[in-house]
Amino acid sequence: MDFTSLASDYLSWVEGRRKRNTYIYKRSTINRFLDFYHGRLPVNEITQEIIETYLQNEIAKRTAKAVNNDLLELSILFNWAVKRGLMSSNPSRPIENYAADAYVRYVPPAEDISAARLVAKPEERRIFDTLYYTAARLSEILELTWEDVNFDHQVVRLWTSKRKGGNREPRYISMHKELQKTLQAAWEARDRHSPYVFTNPKDGKQYTRHTEFIRLLFKRLCERAKIKKPFTAHCIRHHVASRFADSRKATHRQIQQYLGHMNLRTTEIYLHEMSVDRDIVKAFDDPDENAQATTSK
Repeated sequence: MDFTSLASDYLSWVEGRRKRNTYIYKRSTINRFLDFYHGRLPVNEITQEIIETYLQNEIAKRTAKAVNNDLLELSILFNWAVKRGLMSSNPSRPIENYAADAYVRYVPPAEDISAARLVAKPEERRIFDTLYYTAARLSEILELTWEDVNFDHQVVRLWTSKRKGGNREPRYISMHKELQKTLQAAWEARDRHSPYVFTNPKDGKQYTRHTEFIRLLFKRLCERAKIKKPFTAHCIRHHVASRFADSRKATHRQIQQYLGHMNLRTTEIYLHEMSVDRDIVKAFDDPDENAQATTSK
């Protein structure tokens, strides 16, 4: 079996068991490897050196993080092949990641969030505000159906696939009054033939990340509002999480449940990366220290 056949079998397996976005991401990674070697490699002749040659070529064009992601995806593919007896071992296992800058979560300032909301058109604003008042992932909002919205109990059910094996799992969040207004406006403007809260008016189907309206949504808003550092849908999630933490009105467990993290540790890491110790600077205001400084003069 050559790598082209192996890749085809693997992607067919992924397509039947994982979300569309996952499939597209994995396909892109594999296609880069195929393009580099033209797919003519017998799978049992793929060595560590062959993979490293590909990675060295990529590191000259892309970031270390992106290349490390390619290495991870290739390793997952080779492990899949080993489990099925299609390869004797995983040739990527000994390869170390490239040194990469730590990922820094960008938290847009409140004024940029407000500026983008102000320039949004009605449908854009409804999507924006639903993201804001749920702190949800974009995919969770695009999959939201009217069955998931309970106006009587003021509860929204969100579904996440960020679980082992891509399994979907629901979580329930309380509806803020502004979210209720937003969803009621969406209900009045709804496509009566679609079960989804947000439907593409061009074809009556569910929006996806790849729909042009969604793909360019935040680029459009940031340009329209003349925001110097553009942000994405996921940055809204960062902003809301930061607000929760700074308010000190919610426990880490409450924030975990609201964000839909499976483990509390994930939430703690998430918040730690965005946190600033605002209490330590109060030491500058210590009255005894100020008195000593005055005396020394």
